[in-house]
Amino acid sequence: MSFYELINKKKRGGELSREEIRFAVTGFICGEIPDCQMSAFLMAVYFCGMTADETAEFTMAMAESGEQIDLAGIRGKFGVTADKHSTGGVGDKTTLAVVPIVAACGVPVAKMSGRGLGHTGGTADKLEAIPGLRMDLCGEEFMRIVEKHGACIATQSANLAPADKKIYALRDITATVDSLPLIAASVMSKKIAAGADAILLDVKAGSGAFMKTPEDARALAQAMVDIGMACGRKTAALITNMYAPLGYAIGNSLEIIEVMHILSEKIPVDALPVSQNLITLCEELSAAMLLIAGKGDGCLEQCRRMVKNAIASGAALKKLADIIDNERLIEHDTEMEIEIRAGMIYAIELIKDELLIQGVEMSSAQIDNVLWRASKTGDFKQSAKPYHLTKTIDY
Repeated sequence: MSFYELINKKKRGGELSREEIRFAVTGFICGEIPDCQMSAFLMAVYFCGMTADETAEFTMAMAESGEQIDLAGIRGKFGVTADKHSTGGVGDKTTLAVVPIVAACGVPVAKMSGRGLGHTGGTADKLEAIPGLRMDLCGEEFMRIVEKHGACIATQSANLAPADKKIYALRDITATVDSLPLIAASVMSKKIAAGADAILLDVKAGSGAFMKTPEDARALAQAMVDIGMACGRKTAALITNMYAPLGYAIGNSLEIIEVMHILSEKIPVDALPVSQNLITLCEELSAAMLLIAGKGDGCLEQCRRMVKNAIASGAALKKLADIIDNERLIEHDTEMEIEIRAGMIYAIELIKDELLIQGVEMSSAQIDNVLWRASKTGDFKQSAKPYHLTKTIDY
């Protein structure tokens, strides 16, 4: 089989077979296909697209290029396993609330999370704001925490879908990042390799999202759902708003605090507001995950009630503490003091992957403790005192 002929076929709009797609991915990851030819192939895909069958096969080939997590033991102990993915945005800390809520409702979540891209902090970055918390767990540690607590969040294994990592590096320098089938395959290859039975996708739309319009977000969501279903996973997607930051906290440390506010009314807020929109979003995402995992007798309203009960009872906050797990902490006597600065964001704009907040440029490396938005009306107060976040969460 000639890769030159495959490039030519795709360039002319032809549909590649399963064997041809496997040949392309396997040959590239093994070094038999050079970067120049794979770049040409990616550009052909960019202009000619892929069918749903091609995209699913491309996804599976990348997922099978490295480690595939076996959750059979977790499934045998707890039942259907679930996972989620968000396309991200400023202030998106939903995973930190949704995972413990869903786990508290009896659905195990083995979550491999990435780092931040561009102007946003990733879930792993946010959790590392907790002093001493290790996110780079080995496979045995990761599975032990999932088996012990029903949930774990850790950084992605370097060997999880390595073909995607290598192909993405080429997409990044060949202006093919914004190809819909390549985006969908990249996201879903890692989700498929992570082994969950049910996958919920939170696809953002808006000025702060990668997909700027609801129509573009819906097209991406549909492509990813089609891939998940073709690969035998129960998959659903929600299109959510990213025209403004999520919640009031922006910055990794502050977002951890806001998640604690969401999960328990017992956490003192020191006159700081809690975003009802963010609470509603976390509850809806959690309910949707429970629904596709087979909870609530197929009734979304019942799943919503389960979510509210998990929060009201304190079970969700306890599960967050379980996920943090003392055995993951390098030290046990560190306390983190965070001075919360209240303020108003009038507009957020992305310029060359930098975040403009109130006219101040900030790169992704600088967005640890940034700002706590007090309200959208301009009525806000300075925090009375620094907020102390210790590594032991009381519940």
